Amino acid sequence: MVSTEEILRERPRAPGTKPEETKTAGDSLAQLGKGGAVLMVCRTCGRKGDHWTSRCPYKNLAPPLEGFVEKPTASEGTTASSATTKGSTYVPPGLRVGAERTGSDMRRRNDENSVRVTNLSEDTREPDLHELFRTFGAVSRVYVAVDQKTGMSRGFGFVNFVNKEDAERAINKLNGYGYDNLILRVEWATPRSN
Repeated sequence: MVSTEEILRERPRAPGTKPEETKTAGDSLAQLGKGGAVLMVCRTCGRKGDHWTSRCPYKNLAPPLEGFVEKPTASEGTTASSATTKGSTYVPPGLRVGAERTGSDMRRRNDENSVRVTNLSEDTREPDLHELFRTFGAVSRVYVAVDQKTGMSRGFGFVNFVNKEDAERAINKLNGYGYDNLILRVEWATPRSN
């Protein structure tokens, strides 16, 4: 059997205080509006307290807003940056007058002194290769290809030397060298084709 009677709950109050009147959200907004406070201003048409911007009845009549401005060409960018006053806007280093290099050029590495090492064991890590190759000269970068799922070495890696002579010496000495129960194959790395 289902009961249909209403259940009312009252908040406990201190003795001697008056019971609070229940207020609804609409009443408080109406009271604020009567007090002279501006509740909202539509950003499309500028009317006050009538409607929200998303529900503006005049949004189809408003002039279209300017979209994204296209990036100026190099000749326009130099005149625009020289015409602006000092400190008014930030100009990235690549767009400044006399900028020679872009960001992608700075990240390019030197592959001339790069050596490819194959037939590595699964347990080989970058510090291991660094220890092996640093005896031949200054090493600038070591990379061992690692399987993302298992975290084990994929069997090859790259070592970049500062000097080409050091890399050549390492190739001559370590090609055919037994390391971690495997025979290494060390050769010049072929540059990536873009």
